[in-house]
Amino acid sequence: MPNSESPMAFQGRKAAREGSELRRLSILQAALRVVARDGVRGVKHRAVAAEAGVPLSATTYYFKDIHDLLTDAFTLYAKESVENYIDPFWSRANLWLSAYPEGVREHPEQLAEVLDHLAQLGAEYVFMRLQTLRDNILIDNAFRYAALTDIRMHALALQHDQRLMGNFTRLLEYLGTREVESAARSLMSTIRRMEFEGMLSVPDRFTSEWVSQVISHQLRAMLSV
Repeated sequence: MPNSESPMAFQGRKAAREGSELRRLSILQAALRVVARDGVRGVKHRAVAAEAGVPLSATTYYFKDIHDLLTDAFTLYAKESVENYIDPFWSRANLWLSAYPEGVREHPEQLAEVLDHLAQLGAEYVFMRLQTLRDNILIDNAFRYAALTDIRMHALALQHDQRLMGNFTRLLEYLGTREVESAARSLMSTIRRMEFEGMLSVPDRFTSEWVSQVISHQLRAMLSV
């Protein structure tokens, strides 16, 4: 299930030297830490400069306004999330699925095995995010909120969502799901809902088994099995 989505592009001033690029990246990473701690409204040139340990003039040199800073911070976050976590997860899932023949939906026993394993993988991914990437979940939600209140962020947020949804779409096409796009949106929304509930829940009440059951139920409903 190959991936063909185009990468998101940075908007701020481009660095001419390697050292300058490292400083620009350190500013963006500092902006993401501020977003995780204080939300999008906490991102100010002065706050980000202090977090990055650079002069205020460095942030204004690379990013003429807060919008450029936020846009490039989100672009960096999306790029690193895809490269470090999302693509590796789907690569493992696709490698496992490649052991099964096309048209697995026509083989009930194999389909049941596939759905159980996919539900388990989904639960493991949710708990990996909750246990080791809680800041990423905060950043996800902060930037989605920013897109609701800043029209200039709309296209960026939609592009990132489309990039993520492509993986769900290809999976559901492989499974033979009807109304693939609607099903992909529903499944991606369920994963996000599980992450949100996990951030709010008492740990012993929010279990991997429960998340797996929710995902399994939805997959089976989509396939009418």
